[in-house]
Amino acid sequence: MGKIAFGLIVIGIISAIVWLERSVDVSVCTNAGSDIYSLTYSDEKGRCTQLSEFKAHIVVINTWASWCPFCVDELPDLGQLAEEFPEVPVVAINRGEETKEAQAFLKSLSVSKKLYTLFDPEDSFYAFIKGFGMPETIFINQTGEILLHKRGVMSLEEMREIILSLQKEV
Repeated sequence: MGKIAFGLIVIGIISAIVWLERSVDVSVCTNAGSDIYSLTYSDEKGRCTQLSEFKAHIVVINTWASWCPFCVDELPDLGQLAEEFPEVPVVAINRGEETKEAQAFLKSLSVSKKLYTLFDPEDSFYAFIKGFGMPETIFINQTGEILLHKRGVMSLEEMREIILSLQKEV
């Protein structure tokens, strides 16, 4: 009985250590709202940032992941778009990856600092927009109405044309 009890204690201690040392993504933000501008995701400093902070006549929101080659190719173009259209916030939300890993991956790319990056380790934004492809980009207005939902990769030229077209309408 003594050896069994000792073995159980050792297993319990090892389990507790493993549990305490596990990787916990502390940058998960709570989302209780039902409209797009009430959604909250962590920024590069781990602060919870509500999408309403980017509210403008036109806002571009893109979903990306490091495992998606089309997304990776598109990120520098999104940064360039943010440079060319400073009045249009361009937000790239990482989907479903641990924040630290996604941040490290972003640092390895040459992406403009004008591109706002948020992190969604729970992948809730993708579910919110009913995503089924990668990448996915939405263009919304001040009220949060989706003006255009583009599934798949876009060229910088296509992004420019969409913004110019939407600016005429809004």
